[in-house]
Parts: sequence; C-alpha cells; structure tokens
Amino acid sequence: MEKPGAVRPGFVGRLVRIARSGRLIPILFLIEVLETTILPLPYEALFVALCLSARDRIWLFVLVTVAGSAVAGAIMYGLGATYIDAIAERFGVAEAVAAYTAEVAERGATLIFLGGTTAAPSQLINMAAGAGGYPFGAFVAVFTGSRFLRFLVLGLALYWFGDDIARGWAKLPRWLKAGLTVLILAAVGWWFVSGVSD
Repeated sequence: MEKPGAVRPGFVGRLVRIARSGRLIPILFLIEVLETTILPLPYEALFVALCLSARDRIWLFVLVTVAGSAVAGAIMYGLGATYIDAIAERFGVAEAVAAYTAEVAERGATLIFLGGTTAAPSQLINMAAGAGGYPFGAFVAVFTGSRFLRFLVLGLALYWFGDDIARGWAKLPRWLKAGLTVLILAAVGWWFVSGVSD
C-alpha cells in the first residue's frame, strides 16, 4: 500500500494534496450542505475521489459529510415548517404539496430514511416533514442515521477495495482512461442538468 504522504505527479498528485489539505474539511462540509439543500451537486463522485486519494482520512470524510447532511436536513425541515404554503402558492402546486405532505406525515420515517439512503429527492421529503409537523427530534435521528449508513457503507467499500480500484485504474491504457473520464464527466453533467430541471 502507498504511504499516506507519498506525492504523485499530475492530476492524481493534485487530488492527493487537496484530499490532505487542512482547508478541505470546512469546504467539504459546505458542499454537502449545499448539495442537500439547493444544488444537485455530484457529491458522491467528489467523496469517492477524495477517499481514494487519502484512504486514511475516509472516516473523517464520512463524519464531515454526515454532519453537513444533518445541518442541511434541519434547514430544509425549517423551511418546510415555516414557508411551505408561500412556496406552494408561488409555484402553483398547493394541491400537490398538500397531498405529498400528508403522505410524508403518514409514512414519515420510511420516506425520510429512503431520502437519506437513496437517490430520492431528500430536499422535498425534508421540507414535507417540516410542513407536516413530523417530530423534529425523530426527523433528525432518522435522516442523520440514514445518511450515516449511506456513507459508512460507501466508505467501507472504498477502505477495503480502494487499493484494488487504484491499481486497476493505473493499469488501464491511456486512451481508455481518457474515454472513461469523458463518460464520467458527461454522466455528472447530465445528472446536474436533470437535477436543476426537476
């Protein structure tokens, strides 16, 4: 296994330096808050890249991500509890919001958990939880726990298999790396655009 302080050239070397920077942690926290509130950022792609670049910091990245998720979830809950009627009226979706809020009130824990562990729109679920009066303490516990589970599983996979992934990538021909990079960037771009349009 490569020593934690080893420096590699080019893009990978820059990524390693970023992953080990002391300034990264507050930035990573802010990015996760934004991703879980207003911007459909490809956070998992960033998380994976950082974990592969600094595997000894995986658990720190997990904790920072979960903390950012908890803060963002509380923000969306508060917005839903305070401004849901105004938001629904502004966009002309009052009936749809009322129906969705009722569903979240009825199946709250399940939907909140799915919002934290899957690609479900957690922003809408969290706002609906606030609008429907779902107990705040229970909401924080379920949503934070679900995000912890999601990134713990991902972190464990990267911790156990990170070296194999890095070695496999290093063995690929340059043309294949370039092609895969283009495909990944295209997928990330599509995800971002589709998230904004939704």
